[in-house]
Amino acid sequence: MSITIYGQSGSRALRALWMAEELGIDYEHVPTTFAKQAKEPEFLAINPNGRVPTLVDGELTVWESMAINLHLARRFGGPLAPSDDTELTLAEHWSFWVMTEVEKTLLQAMFHGTGMFGVEKSQDKVAEQLALLDRPLAVLNDVLADKEYLVGNRFTVADLNVASVMVFAEFINETFEAYANVQAWLARCYGRDALARAKAKP
Repeated sequence: MSITIYGQSGSRALRALWMAEELGIDYEHVPTTFAKQAKEPEFLAINPNGRVPTLVDGELTVWESMAINLHLARRFGGPLAPSDDTELTLAEHWSFWVMTEVEKTLLQAMFHGTGMFGVEKSQDKVAEQLALLDRPLAVLNDVLADKEYLVGNRFTVADLNVASVMVFAEFINETFEAYANVQAWLARCYGRDALARAKAKP
């Protein structure tokens, strides 16, 4: 079956591209702008939500970035995949956690830091949003106090999914230095060659 990933590396599609590169699978990358091309009829026939990333795996189409990566992990296995039901549950746990506890707030900080999408550019508002992340980041920092990775003492889809959300902080030069364990964990995640290859894509 052929695998196609739609989206640009500067968007949430980076998550799926990073996962595909980690797995070393053959896939087609179709750079698709989320502001324009994702709203055109041809793409809406694939994903009526008009969003990226979108994965087409043979007869299966998957729209949500976390679901895409969990699917790829299960489909292709290897060290990034959950090794049992417990690890699968934990991978889902962390994937849902980062979407509900971190992503929206971090995106707002990025928008205010860059003025993206016409949002008011304001360092005060950036600071307000980052302050809202204190609680979830403290939770993550505590979890990482005695281990290098989130699940199974190795880099897995759980780490990739969480770290891929936190990459938005790079747009505002936020390094989370107040959270030493998080900062060290991110350095391990972001130092991976597969991420560099994914970021190099259009």
